[in-house]
Amino acid sequence: MSKPDDEIKVVRQRAEDGDAESQFWLAISYHMGKGIAKDCEQAVIWYRKAAEQNHTPAQFNLAMLFYLGDDVPKDLKETAKWMTRAAEQGEAASQNTLAVLYYNGEGVEKNMEEAIKWWRRSAENGNSKAQVSLGAMYYDGKGVAKDMAQALKWHYISIENGSDDAKQNRDTLEKEATPEQISTAKKLSDEWMKEHSLR
Repeated sequence: MSKPDDEIKVVRQRAEDGDAESQFWLAISYHMGKGIAKDCEQAVIWYRKAAEQNHTPAQFNLAMLFYLGDDVPKDLKETAKWMTRAAEQGEAASQNTLAVLYYNGEGVEKNMEEAIKWWRRSAENGNSKAQVSLGAMYYDGKGVAKDMAQALKWHYISIENGSDDAKQNRDTLEKEATPEQISTAKKLSDEWMKEHSLR
């Protein structure tokens, strides 16, 4: 028996014994075809077992499998269910994706208030995509009062997190903003970054 076969055998035994982390890694192995034949049905089974034990990455991966519909039937209700469970545990990427689901009405009733709530949580947890989205909502006045300083603040923070999208948007926003709005936004973003140990 080769080393990868031995490793899979150990992971499978731990997974069958109920270890959530092993269930997650066995699901990934099936999902990606690493060390074992690719089998998305088995991936769903093992992701679900780990997800039911509140394993956040398993919840996210399971939700994304159902969202993308690659190799398994697309199911937006299952996507929303598992994304919500991961988001409620504070996982920033899940919070951002859940916001998108509410914004678009995918698997859940379209709800701008919920979208803003989850984008805000994700942004506060450091997700640069959510920071750009929240900034865009402030710019457009969707779900929140239109506020150029807040729009810029979230774009400045997202830039600190490495977002290229935020840089492009910032340039456009700064052309429309007053010097006072820019100054306020820089002050607010500096305060946020200090509070979150980014500066």
